[in-house]
Amino acid sequence: MSDAIVPTSDFSPAKARLSDVMTQVFHGHQPQLVSRHRGKEQMLLVRPDDLVAMLADQHLEVRAVFDAGEVTLRVPEMGVLGFGNTLDEATEDLLVELRAYAARFFREPARFMASGRATHAGVLLRFALSTEEAQRRMLSEAVEPEATPALAAAG
Repeated sequence: MSDAIVPTSDFSPAKARLSDVMTQVFHGHQPQLVSRHRGKEQMLLVRPDDLVAMLADQHLEVRAVFDAGEVTLRVPEMGVLGFGNTLDEATEDLLVELRAYAARFFREPARFMASGRATHAGVLLRFALSTEEAQRRMLSEAVEPEATPALAAAG
């Protein structure tokens, strides 16, 4: 395994020197690939903040509908909605709903990864590993007004 691009260890030796492996991953910012059963099963060990940086190109698409004193925010590809009387209230509601969806996704990953929702993994992982403030920024950077029938008729 010496020709591997990402440092790779077999499971048993990695387990025996887990403290050293964690030091390399955490303090050295060096991802480690751990494999067993002659490479048939593999996992990647990486610092959460490094992973968030690696996933920086993963973005949520958030659509906003402003209608009669109500705001609806939606993430179309995930079917997640947030409601409120103001944009801030709808954002807070959407954050709650996205956190719940991410928790379900990572609690039952095999179910989601075997479906069309597997494509949500990257952005949900970035979202789940981010601070609350970074989660809010992910939403605020992504909000795009959506044409409503009332707005379309006025235009």
